[in-house]
Amino acid sequence: MRAVAEPRADVPGMPAEFSGPVAYAERWLWIAVVLVALVVVYYAASWWLTRPPRPPVVERRDVDVLNVRRDHLARIDALVAQVHGGTVDPREGHQRLSDLVRSYVAAVTTLPARTMALADFRDRAPQELVDALELMYPPEFAPDADDPAARFDEAAAASRRLVGSWS
Repeated sequence: MRAVAEPRADVPGMPAEFSGPVAYAERWLWIAVVLVALVVVYYAASWWLTRPPRPPVVERRDVDVLNVRRDHLARIDALVAQVHGGTVDPREGHQRLSDLVRSYVAAVTTLPARTMALADFRDRAPQELVDALELMYPPEFAPDADDPAARFDEAAAASRRLVGSWS
């Protein structure tokens, strides 16, 4: 037996039992690239799907908002006086209040508020308008709702806030 191994013929100075450096298989590189891409897609999808919804943008009409507001606030005050005076029952008061709010929104914005259902408002209107209309809906449409007179003052206050704050 010889003490020194014969050099390999294809690599000068290299013993036969040794081989040159071996590269990793290409598939491991592609597996790593795909895994990194999946992590990036996961975080992007998590951010996109869990972000808060954008508030709907309602375009304003070019009208004299102050006069429209003043007129609608006066009509709300007159309606409240009629309900408290007993000439209008509370259920009809809720219906008229809803009509006044819808009239104001239709006058100052491009929303077709007079013909929209509550589901349409939830999809296309700002939350403050939806909240005001949700106060009026049960007493307005359900004849056996919990005491419409008790909720009328709250609905009237919400209507005043809405009409007074929208510009």
